[in-house]
Amino acid sequence: MDTFSEALLSEKTDKIPESFDWFAPLLGDWDCDYYDEYVKGEKRHVKGEWIFRRVLEGTGIQDIFIFPSRATKEANPQPDGEYGSSLRMFNKNKEWYDVVYTCAGTMKRLTFKKEGDRLVGKVLDEEATFWIFSDITENSFHWEYVKDQQDGSRELVCEIRGKRING
Repeated sequence: MDTFSEALLSEKTDKIPESFDWFAPLLGDWDCDYYDEYVKGEKRHVKGEWIFRRVLEGTGIQDIFIFPSRATKEANPQPDGEYGSSLRMFNKNKEWYDVVYTCAGTMKRLTFKKEGDRLVGKVLDEEATFWIFSDITENSFHWEYVKDQQDGSRELVCEIRGKRING
């Protein structure tokens, strides 16, 4: 292993209190099904992968977001495909996670809080925009990108269903 990978990746868990280790169930490799309406009125399905690891002496959790997946990108290229990464750092003073997501041409900042059994991320600098993890089990999860509308309704921009690889 090279020194960068050795310094980045971590098996340690003692930097995040167990009661706030909300993203731990997502650690590992996931096959994902992504759904949206890239063209209004037409449902789209894209295969992808999402990989989560502990990083930086156990102070955070980072992911790699790959859509379309490496196995399908040649056969099913997407004009808006993303190869990105999020870094989730526990903020002990606020008791939430500070998160940054980036991919080519985009960077978003979020704060994630636990609401019941859901992990709700408020996208900062975007009005009423949220990223939500729910239905997290040992072998599956659901993720949604939603926007609250002025009439009180909620627009589902896209969603992902993940299944653990080698679970």
